[in-house]
Amino acid sequence: MKISNCSGSSLVEVIISMFILALLVVGLNFCVVNLIGKNVAAKDISAATASGNQLLEQMRRADFNEIVSGSDMQDQRFIRSWTVTDDGDMRRIELTVFWPENESRSISMSTMVARP
Repeated sequence: MKISNCSGSSLVEVIISMFILALLVVGLNFCVVNLIGKNVAAKDISAATASGNQLLEQMRRADFNEIVSGSDMQDQRFIRSWTVTDDGDMRRIELTVFWPENESRSISMSTMVARP
């Protein structure tokens, strides 16, 4: 008796489909790990920006004659360095925030403060 109508999958088809599924899972895993890394980097940039804005706001509220160049460290993580240049009735503040994680990263900000 000859069987001409075979149904089901062969072992080769099952192995090939599992291989394709494994490739998809590895690719998806790579994407998820990459997204997590980008999310951490975005969080660091946001925290550094907030730290810099906080310092600039403190300088805007300070007495005009007390605004001088300097640097500090905040939260044992961010190194803030600022330079103040005097333009007569205005002072220009250039601020750079560094954070050395896996690689050295930084953001820069500036503002002007007028003599009251």
